[in-house]
Amino acid sequence: MYNKENCRYRMNRRVKKTIPWYCNCCFMLFFSLYANGQPVAATDGLGRSLPQQDEVGSPKLNRQVALFYFLWQGDPSSGTSEKCWDLDEIYTGNPAVFENFDHPGWGGGAAKPGKYYFWGQSIYGYYHGSDYWVHLKNIQLLTDAGVDLLVIDATNRLTYPQQSDALMRAMEAVRKQGKNPPKIAFYTHTASGEAMEEIYNNCYKEGAPYRHPDCWFYLDGKPLIIGLSEEAAGKAYSSFFTVRESQWPNEPGKVNGWPWIEFERPQKVYLNSKGVKEIVNVSAAQHPNLEASMGGSAFYGQPGNWGRSYRNGSPGNPEADLKHGYNIQEQWEFALKQEVPFIFVTGWNEWIAGKWRRGTGNKNHALFVDQASPEYSRDLEPSLTAGLEDHYYMQLVSYIRRYKGVDTLPTLSPMKTIHTWNDWDDVYPTYHDYTGDILHRDYRGAPSEPAVTYINKTGRNDFKLAKVAQDRENIYFYMQTVDKITPKTDNDWMTLWVDIDRSHRSGWYGYDYRVIAGDRLQCYTDGRWQDVARISYKIENNQFMIAIPLKLLGLSDKLDLAFKWSDNMQEEHPLDWYVNGDAAPGGRFNFVALRD
Repeated sequence: MYNKENCRYRMNRRVKKTIPWYCNCCFMLFFSLYANGQPVAATDGLGRSLPQQDEVGSPKLNRQVALFYFLWQGDPSSGTSEKCWDLDEIYTGNPAVFENFDHPGWGGGAAKPGKYYFWGQSIYGYYHGSDYWVHLKNIQLLTDAGVDLLVIDATNRLTYPQQSDALMRAMEAVRKQGKNPPKIAFYTHTASGEAMEEIYNNCYKEGAPYRHPDCWFYLDGKPLIIGLSEEAAGKAYSSFFTVRESQWPNEPGKVNGWPWIEFERPQKVYLNSKGVKEIVNVSAAQHPNLEASMGGSAFYGQPGNWGRSYRNGSPGNPEADLKHGYNIQEQWEFALKQEVPFIFVTGWNEWIAGKWRRGTGNKNHALFVDQASPEYSRDLEPSLTAGLEDHYYMQLVSYIRRYKGVDTLPTLSPMKTIHTWNDWDDVYPTYHDYTGDILHRDYRGAPSEPAVTYINKTGRNDFKLAKVAQDRENIYFYMQTVDKITPKTDNDWMTLWVDIDRSHRSGWYGYDYRVIAGDRLQCYTDGRWQDVARISYKIENNQFMIAIPLKLLGLSDKLDLAFKWSDNMQEEHPLDWYVNGDAAPGGRFNFVALRD
């Protein structure tokens, strides 16, 4: 299994304001089809495969996905607790702690209301909200998913300008590669007018210290911000933004309301000022019983909240259902039928759970409002806790495809024998990978007592593009890296993974063959990798190609296979492809080589 200690810790083109938002949609659709390249395939750890065009249809106009994104991890105003700051680890290790607010097992949170914990652990660890390495990884994932807008939580008056800058720099790095990453908007509520003004001064106005115009999301011809429009009235910045109303789940529906969560089933659908349906929310979990809040259901058995396993009016069986995301799935199914231009997803990476004293009820029981446990939390970011892994991310990708459609899988160019590097020039398609993502990580984590530094120096060969060719006898694979390829004698050197039948039921997580050390073809048989044959290969500077006889793979002229490349993998588990070395494509995704 994947070792969660692998990432170990050591003690410019500006969109014009006159462009209406629906034209921006058209631009982004065109950009997605012709800049991002061919769609990828994947099957998650639960055996759910991503739908392709034959199931979800072609890309659709006027469909955009907003995702709640958080930057508060490790912020000085959100100080985490010392030593024991993972609620899941505390609860599973010593549940008696939760029966006494002052129990020393709370660590730095003992007798300290307002101390912040993590409900679980991201695959990136308990990271700090200004960690560029993490944001770059996330922007790649969310670009691949088809997310259009990251909505930054500034609802508690804090606006996190430096963390926002790190996030937007990651967006720009991906955009410069010809990709279409999500753009940004802020969601304010408490002291909304003040918060919007601060955001404008820090991130939007001319000369602002964290100004990244290419990262702004436009609606109705202006950068979008969410807040209380009555508090913006008459302010200098009010004409700069399109303001949508912050919509709380326990208040009457507002015109132009943008909901971050719903306490009703089915969800409300919100209209804009033109009386047109505009947006609906989907969330991994909800807490309509505010008296209990998430912690009341997670730790004290109080009913009335909807965890990740909730569906059909029943809490479900979290032991069996937790990984499947039935709660948000039920909401997605409703949302898809509404044909709204926006679906707002809650959320990606909140992680933090504040420990508070109760005003009523059992005062020994801590109050955790928005996040508490694996079941009563709502983050979709891949996790090392409770077997969640990347199941919710893959589910997100699947439903975005169902909402927005997807381009067709490309077919390979005519058969051709490859002898020299020049023979690859007219081979298509070209499978592109993100570059610049092998940067090393050396950055503080969120915890401060004791301080944690995350180190990851596994980045090595930076994949750039891949190709596949075929003749009657062989299949040829080509990889080009950004810089000169390291010696193939390096540990965990470049590996080609091949799923010959695009079936997850056979092989190692679906991969039937792999090529290691440049020329060793292996087959996954009887639960282990076994050598099959030596194959021919060439390496020159930043280029690498191999030739595999079709008969060794049991293939004929027709191809319908999936493949990926990895370098410097540390643990043989698909989660490793999210954090270590480089993988093309990333995570569980695969390129598809198809010939009718």
